[in-house]
Amino acid sequence: MLMDILLSKRAFALFSVIVICGATAAVAIPALTAQQVIYDSNSVHLRVIRSAADGFDSGWHVHPGVAIVQVQQGSFQITQGSCTPTTVSAGQTFIEVPYLAVRAVATGHIEWTTTQITDGSNSPQVAWTQYSPGAKDPCS
Repeated sequence: MLMDILLSKRAFALFSVIVICGATAAVAIPALTAQQVIYDSNSVHLRVIRSAADGFDSGWHVHPGVAIVQVQQGSFQITQGSCTPTTVSAGQTFIEVPYLAVRAVATGHIEWTTTQITDGSNSPQVAWTQYSPGAKDPCS
């Protein structure tokens, strides 16, 4: 009788381990389906800019690298990737995607810091009309 109880406890424990391992494997099965290195550099240039304005419109532009916008006071309406602007307020951060048209508009007083990460050989910001000659407003 004691042997049957011990065997049943061992069997239950083994069954539990198998179920947990199976569930973990089922969760871990999804895998990376695609990945492309767009740029790989040995020389990274970091530029940090603190700005303040009373009303601001960046106009449509692109960055050849990452631009990280951190708002200290006021707020921006930043449009990138769609034509629906995202409000970025004091204490919030927005990461601008390289080579994707972006526009930031603020009414009233705003203070922000932009951290730009580039390879150093490109201008950190390029006007949309210069980057894509003949192109119109991406949201019109």
